[in-house]
Amino acid sequence: MPSHNWQELAKKKRSLIHAEIPKEWLLPSIPPVEEAKDVSGTFMHQFLKPQEIEITESDAETIVKNTTGGIWSCVVVCRAFCHRAAIAHQLVCTATIGYK
Repeated sequence: MPSHNWQELAKKKRSLIHAEIPKEWLLPSIPPVEEAKDVSGTFMHQFLKPQEIEITESDAETIVKNTTGGIWSCVVVCRAFCHRAAIAHQLVCTATIGYK
């Protein structure tokens, strides 16, 4: 592996992860930490659709009931959780990938 300083490696890794996030899920800007001290709960709601909030804040029993009952498709549930995770990552850098 060629010699790189850690800043270059970190920049490359951030770019790789960012490139995997669907364009429609990218935040136009990242709020300063003073505005986003707690990125859980209602802060996250501003970036999600009402159904995504309902899904991602439901317990497992409700998710099973609504998917087996045909109310939510598994794809809709998966996308809601992936969307919320993509937003969380942009705010607090939660995702990691292997070095390429």
